[in-house]
Amino acid sequence: MSSDIRPVDGAGDDPLPSNASPAHWQDCTVLVVDDHPAYRMMMSAMLQQLGLGCETCGDGQAALAALDGQPFDLILTDCQMPVMNGYALAREVRRRERESMAEPVPIVALTSNLGPNEVHQCLDAGINAWLIKPLTFGQLRNVLLYWLADGTPLVTDVPRTREEDWPTRARLVQLFGSAQVLDGMLASLVQEVRQDLQALSHAMAHVDADQTAQHLHRLIGSVAFLGGTPLEARGIQLISAVTRDGVALHARALFGLRQDLVRYVEYLKAL
Repeated sequence: MSSDIRPVDGAGDDPLPSNASPAHWQDCTVLVVDDHPAYRMMMSAMLQQLGLGCETCGDGQAALAALDGQPFDLILTDCQMPVMNGYALAREVRRRERESMAEPVPIVALTSNLGPNEVHQCLDAGINAWLIKPLTFGQLRNVLLYWLADGTPLVTDVPRTREEDWPTRARLVQLFGSAQVLDGMLASLVQEVRQDLQALSHAMAHVDADQTAQHLHRLIGSVAFLGGTPLEARGIQLISAVTRDGVALHARALFGLRQDLVRYVEYLKAL
């Protein structure tokens, strides 16, 4: 399967004017889940301004009851809430979808903090994307342009990187001359990559194309230092695509590559 990434509606152009919304959004409804009434009011106002229908809930249990009553096209949920938090809500939504063989609904987390632990919890719960509070109208719109697309794929699926394509310990010892040198190199590299992964998550959450491309460039440089892998080729494509089109149009490919980079770091740590 091809891993090429292609722009939509022309290279580098915003698919719509900054104050416009896709026509099909008038038929879409978003479920907002947040325990702060003021934030629910603000999110509802933003979504209505974008031409989207909206329903709000104060916790995960209330959200599940709302989902029992009607389908939603997307869920925006706070991560930390009483009664049932956003992670538990996402896990239960995904369990129900598997049980009923339903099409997965996109889930976007709203969080005030985004460290490695929060990223791991989001991915483990089946959350598709995240935004850091306080978010801007433009950030919300750009993310929704991706996750509420009209069905036309914006990014082709990327096959998961295979571990057999990664360097073996024997190969790296040969490359660096001794096991002692290799172990010191790997310890330093793993620490550096972890810091860059956290910075990449922050840039992606803020839909910051320049910072996303910059941290991805650093990560791919670290990967290439140990010899070429398919991760490097994917990263180079994404750096070009994000610089050209922005973060939102390539969110799914970015999240997939980030997950594989996390796996790669754990692999190197265990060598």
